[in-house]
Formats: sequence, C-alpha cells, structure tokens
Amino acid sequence: MRVDVSAPNRIDLAGGTTDLYPLYLLMNGGFTVNVAINVKSSVTLTETDDKVYRLCSEDLKQSFESDNLDDLPISGPLGLLGLSLLHFPPLRGLNVTTCNDAPPGSGLGASSALTVALISGLLKTRHEELSPTEIVQIAADIETALIGVPAGKQDHIAALYGGMSLINFGFKGYARRGYDKTNLNLDHLQDMIILTYTGAGRFSGMNNWEITKKFIDGDQSTRSKLLAIRKVALEMRKVVETGEWDSLGKLVNAEWNLRRSLAPGVSNPTIDSMILAAGSAGAIASKVCGAGGGGCMFTLTSPVKRSAVEKALCDQGATIMNFEFDSHGVVTHATQ
Repeated sequence: MRVDVSAPNRIDLAGGTTDLYPLYLLMNGGFTVNVAINVKSSVTLTETDDKVYRLCSEDLKQSFESDNLDDLPISGPLGLLGLSLLHFPPLRGLNVTTCNDAPPGSGLGASSALTVALISGLLKTRHEELSPTEIVQIAADIETALIGVPAGKQDHIAALYGGMSLINFGFKGYARRGYDKTNLNLDHLQDMIILTYTGAGRFSGMNNWEITKKFIDGDQSTRSKLLAIRKVALEMRKVVETGEWDSLGKLVNAEWNLRRSLAPGVSNPTIDSMILAAGSAGAIASKVCGAGGGGCMFTLTSPVKRSAVEKALCDQGATIMNFEFDSHGVVTHATQ
C-alpha cells in the first residue's frame, strides 16, 4: 500500500501561547484564532516486504534506515518520524518520505501539520481510526516529547480541519468553531493579507516555554499580558463571526504590541524595519507568525495599497509567499 497525505499550515491571527497545556488551565481558558493555508506539509508512506524502515526528509535532506524499530531516531531532524513510528508501529517494512513547503522555523506550524499528516498516514496503513481529538492530543504529545517543552494544540487543529478556526481551550480539552468559504466571506480577508518570510527562523517552543514559566512563577507583567492577548483573541472572534474584516487591523496591532513585549527576541531590528516600512507604505497592521524571532510575518493592507506594501517589504529583504486559504484540512489518499 502507498499512502499520500498532506496537511495545511496556518496563519495565527491571535491568541497564540494560550493554547499550551497546562497554561490554559491556569488562566481559566485559552482562546486562539487561526486560518489554514495551502502551504502544506506532506508525507508519503510506502509499505515494503523487506522489514526495513526508511526515513527521509526531503526539505531537510536527512535520511535514516534500520531493520530495528527501536533504533529509529527519537531526537534531531528525524525525531518526529521516529517517535511517530514507535507510537504507531508499522505492520510491514515502510518507506517514509516527508516534505514541508514552508522553510524551517517559519512559525506557520509546519512541524505540527507534518505530525498530523504522519499520524493520519500511519493509521491508514494500520487500518485504524482515531477521533480528531485523539489525533490532536497524540500529535501534541509527540511534539512535546521531541522538543522537551509543552507544545500547543492550535497548529494541529488547523492542520486537521482546515478553514478558519475559533478554538476554546479548557478543562474539557478544546472546542472549535470552524468557518470556510461556504459560510464566511474569506476572499476579502485573503486579499488583505500579505505573507512574507522575514529570514532565518528560530525554535519557537522555548520562547513559549519561557513565557509559560514566567506565568507559573507569578510574574504579574506576563500574566496581565497573556490575559490581554486572550482578550484580543476573544474580541477577534466577533470580527470573524460578523465578517467585518476592516476592524481586524487594530486587534492585530494590539496582539503584536503585547506579544513583542512578552519575551526578548520575539522581534528583532530586521522585523521592526520591515513593519515600519510596510506601515509607511500604507499597511494597516503586521504580526510575526508563531512565537516570533524570525520566520514568517503577515501584514494586513487594503487591496489598493497591496503593491506598494509588497514593494516596501521586499526592499527590506522580505520574501513574498503566495498562498490561498485551505478549506480541506488533512487529505489522505491510499493506493494498493
């Protein structure tokens, strides 16, 4: 059997970090708003009869093979693959090939999308099914084991469902309200967003863990800012539900101003210059994707200002990333 799986990455509009366990329990619930995009993470699984496990990451240019499942890597560039296979042991030999469209450290949730795609493919080869909630939890647990700090869940949810997601996190796990182009005018929002790659990405998990630790340790500034970030996300829910996209800018700016003050390294001089140049060219708002420090950024602009804003960003060294919103979520195709 051959199984091809793809899962979308996401742009996080508001509420990031509040999706981390146990943080959302300590702050009486988290709330995030994100939208899936057709920047994909892909996995191909091909069963073999030789009882060998072959792992290959095309974008990272890393490979490994062994006839012993216990020898598979559980850390490093292929650790995500090894941990996933250990949790869902293949019934036969297996070739695993993965690829991310996004550059490393993009902040678009590529590793989470890849984990969701990989788990979905492994379940298919094992003729098993799990609920979406179970897949999200296992994927987050596998990532937590790999990176050594708690992983959030909003990225896995976006990858699994696609569309725009309004997600509550609390004692019962998560509750999602989803939208796509059939029940919300997303075309106008898509026309407003410019997605760019600002430069070398960074490991976002540690940023989020430092913020979580400060919250747990009782740092009042961190507590108040995270609660304010959640409040912004809840206010953004109203914008999404009404489709009043022209009200989005002030909330994105509020979220970014709060986030960039949470921890050192969330922004940097390069990012600051890009945001300043975009604003001077007519942009409404900008925010780095994920936990910041590099990677991708999205900028809101009116369609009539789009060309000028794109030029200003490029002049500062940003790379424009073409995208469309994704409404499908994880897609699995199996052939014998």
